[in-house]
Amino acid sequence: MIVCVGIDGGVDIEGYAHDQIGIAVSKSGIEAIGRKFYPAPQEKDLVKRAENYSSHEEGKSRIFELNGTKYFMCVCYDTYGLRHKNLRNSDVDVVLNLVHCFYPKGEGPCGESYFARHGFAGASKQWKCLVFGTAVFFNREIPERWPSGVYWNQGDKSTQEWKYKDNPLKPSRDISVDMPEGKAMVRVYGLF
Repeated sequence: MIVCVGIDGGVDIEGYAHDQIGIAVSKSGIEAIGRKFYPAPQEKDLVKRAENYSSHEEGKSRIFELNGTKYFMCVCYDTYGLRHKNLRNSDVDVVLNLVHCFYPKGEGPCGESYFARHGFAGASKQWKCLVFGTAVFFNREIPERWPSGVYWNQGDKSTQEWKYKDNPLKPSRDISVDMPEGKAMVRVYGLF
């Protein structure tokens, strides 16, 4: 088992995290580390970013393997970078995106459908692989149809026209865990 988490560090008084890193850990230790390489427009001059999408961090790649499947860690907006920079898939089977959060409209970042369409579906279209993401939904319910896993099978269709119903990837099981802070939703996919 390998667990991936996103870590924000160096947060300034305005709430920007200057260090945004994904880390994959197993019982053997750190398997992979990936620093954000493609910041959101409002973070462009604030985030310490990786030199490129294949840069190593502390001697570790952002790519790791589990049971013969290769995973590539993205930190939030990095999935946009895969498309916007026209980056080529380097033999990766799955992209894992550690998204920060979504707020209610008017209280902070809230574009979860935009993110699913252009971030997840866009990365899947570009790299022709599965994309899974995780995010915190602050002060709101997790949208029932929000796809934590996406696979692009729409050919040359624009991501602007992509709808949740176009996604062939469906969880085999949802596990909801209530806790004092809210609810954790784990979606299980039977893929490999």
